[in-house]
Amino acid sequence: MGRLERPLAPDAGPVTAFARELRRLRTAAGSPGYRDMATRAMFSASVLSDAAAGYRLPTLQVALAFAEACGGDRATWERRWHEAARADGDDGAARPAVKAVQQHQENELRAAEVRAVLPPPSQLPMEAHPLVGRRELLQRARVLTAPSYGGQRPAAPLVISGQVGVGKTAFALRLAHELAVNLPDGQLYANLDPAADGRKDAAGIAGGFLEALGIPADRIPNDPGQRIGLYRSLLNRRRLLVVLDGVQHERQIRELLIAAPESRIIITSRSRLLGLDGIGRIRLPALDRDESMELLAQLLGGDRVGTEPRACLRLADACGDLPLALNLAGRRLAARPEWMLQDSVSELLGDVPGGPGGPGGREGQRAPGRFLARLQIGDDALSNRLDSAYRLLTPWARLMLRQFAGSDNPPSVDNVVYESADALAMLVERSAQPVEDLLERLLDAGLLDHSDLPGQYGLTPMARAYALTQPDPTEEDPAPAPASPRGQAHAPRPR
Repeated sequence: MGRLERPLAPDAGPVTAFARELRRLRTAAGSPGYRDMATRAMFSASVLSDAAAGYRLPTLQVALAFAEACGGDRATWERRWHEAARADGDDGAARPAVKAVQQHQENELRAAEVRAVLPPPSQLPMEAHPLVGRRELLQRARVLTAPSYGGQRPAAPLVISGQVGVGKTAFALRLAHELAVNLPDGQLYANLDPAADGRKDAAGIAGGFLEALGIPADRIPNDPGQRIGLYRSLLNRRRLLVVLDGVQHERQIRELLIAAPESRIIITSRSRLLGLDGIGRIRLPALDRDESMELLAQLLGGDRVGTEPRACLRLADACGDLPLALNLAGRRLAARPEWMLQDSVSELLGDVPGGPGGPGGREGQRAPGRFLARLQIGDDALSNRLDSAYRLLTPWARLMLRQFAGSDNPPSVDNVVYESADALAMLVERSAQPVEDLLERLLDAGLLDHSDLPGQYGLTPMARAYALTQPDPTEEDPAPAPASPRGQAHAPRPR
């Protein structure tokens, strides 16, 4: 129940009459408090209270927001507002209400002109290749992005996470292109990766989206909160698809999220973004070996892969079945169709002819960073992605990654090195809890992944090769980590 309001002015002018109608509407809705109304109307409680005070005619936007917050019909109240505005200007004086009508009409004309020129935004990037594998995960994503309980509960935003190069964007785009068929009001896309250009804060992202939706620049609020409120209002009323790609942290997008009745939001991030509540989550693993071979066949041709399957299996093993590594390697090999695959793969991996891994040789040693350095096509390189993740780590997290990479544990059958938090804690002579916290940070940086066993983590050959080529983290003078029960705060050198 809202507080009692001051009596209206005794005159029976159109402004007073309009304010009285607003008060009656609020009373009929159960007299909700203005603070409660503000959460639905996206205007402050004081603005809504002034609208019903009778001192001046509110703007059309405020009047409509007031009416809709109380369950009023938008078209009815828009007509009433125009009638009150015209009546208030009948004496010929240039009153503020008349100016408001004129300004509103001009804005509507400009907005109509913009909509006539600009089609609904279609900002989704193209899919370079059909998505390989992921069938079960795609079906799960379809379920998570569908309204539940017979449409009574709107679909929550979906976060797709995973390690560097695991194919989060490709998966999100496949899902997005499917969903876009039933979302005709447009598709909005923002690349928030640090290497990408553009605005990174929520207000800047919202402003770019509003412009894409045809909102004239003079109608986009300067206040960040109001701008984000307008974006959420549009998302709530239209059938839109929003893809936020490469999100770094929760603060970047928290204010942009809404469980809208008809719109859908897809988020990709290396981090699990555990600070966001009320959302769906999917974490992508690396491909299985059959899927890796299918991807290579797509890039190189099925006949070429079928003729030399062993060379392709060696390449998939070296890539750790990571889609981005396979894609870059496959495109390099595809550019040299005159070469035998066995020779091309050996040359790409850095095998010594006649030696371990080379023609006539056996699998063996390679320089850790040589293959990684060659995974580059044009301006796209796996090492750049790993660099962007590594730069965000603290010195202690870098040390932990280096210790993990230098572990004596042999790689498993999928060429991934697995290690438990307890074993790594012994390596760095610390208690398990702070070590596990560091491992979780590395996981959210996209450099590790969980294994199927509790408390165990996996390091792919690509991330391992990268870590072994980095400078010694102990030379970076790391800040003191949380002390272990034995009080050790020094940073041991990697072994």
